[in-house]
Amino acid sequence: MDLFGDLPEPSKEGQSLYDDLSVQSQTVKGATGPQKRNADSADLSYPQDDKTSKIKTSVKFKLKGFFQERQGEREEMQDAHVVIDDYTKEFSKLDPSVYRLAIFAVYDGHAGSRASRFASQNLHKYLRDKFPKGDVTTIEKDIKKILIETFKKTDDDFLKQATKSKPVWKDGTTATVILAINDTLYIASLGDSQAFLCRYKEEAKKCSPIHLTTVHDPSLYEERMRIQKAGGHVQEGRVMGALEVSRSIGDGPYKNHGVSCVPDVKKCQLTQGDRYIVLACDGLWKKFKPEDCIAFTNKILEDSTIQGTDDKSADDLRYETACNKLANEAVFRLSADNVTVLIIAIQPNK
Repeated sequence: MDLFGDLPEPSKEGQSLYDDLSVQSQTVKGATGPQKRNADSADLSYPQDDKTSKIKTSVKFKLKGFFQERQGEREEMQDAHVVIDDYTKEFSKLDPSVYRLAIFAVYDGHAGSRASRFASQNLHKYLRDKFPKGDVTTIEKDIKKILIETFKKTDDDFLKQATKSKPVWKDGTTATVILAINDTLYIASLGDSQAFLCRYKEEAKKCSPIHLTTVHDPSLYEERMRIQKAGGHVQEGRVMGALEVSRSIGDGPYKNHGVSCVPDVKKCQLTQGDRYIVLACDGLWKKFKPEDCIAFTNKILEDSTIQGTDDKSADDLRYETACNKLANEAVFRLSADNVTVLIIAIQPNK
């Protein structure tokens, strides 16, 4: 049985570009500050060995992450992020059919920064330790289960630390994680951070946003029913009248009221029309609609006055500028929240 099912061709009208997966049974920004993981070269920086030629002749698309963040009006920066363009370096052994791994994530903390920092430092390591063995077909069958288990372990381990502390930590965080395996994306998310794919549609001669995540709003019927069955309630769109999201990592006081750490997991196959992904916390989306974000970003990416330097390509500088201006514009539009913007460039591998 194929657990995922082949995705429909993106060019066919009325068909979804990604489906919920079924289940059978880098820079890394953390509490101690950023740790550089990804290389700064224009090309992906894989080790110069036999794996390099394998990757460069096998993947159809190169992926590279860029980010910016703003504290805004908040007293503390509670967002965290992960950008690891070459996640394969984290593994000692992979089946030859797995020739590219990359991982990108945004964590939007609330009631403190400890949950988001913990998730940014540990979730991708837990995923590495639990990663399925075998070839890419076997991995595809197991990856949703492993992603869910990874989110649960991250939640469990953080809550253990939180309850041992005096006073008990009440921090929580959203989580949106994009895992690239070869040329397929797996998106695991909970909370209200969002990601969308900018895809050029030839028939319409324009770019359109493809949503890769679902906002977990306590007012949604399925979310509210789970909360009520657990003995909680939703008041003014918030769990127990306080928490804005119905799924999160951490938030110990709300876990007995139906707040879940189980993410939605979706799959998306990259296509020739794909340009980039914008992954950001709600500090951006409070002030940008997806279509507005695409138009704003594309204007910068098409700016021919932005030229390359000896250290960086013109494309890299344009993506960096786009991240920077999106974050600045969200603050300028009076987003009172922290703002973290991550753009994943998608380029054909020539």
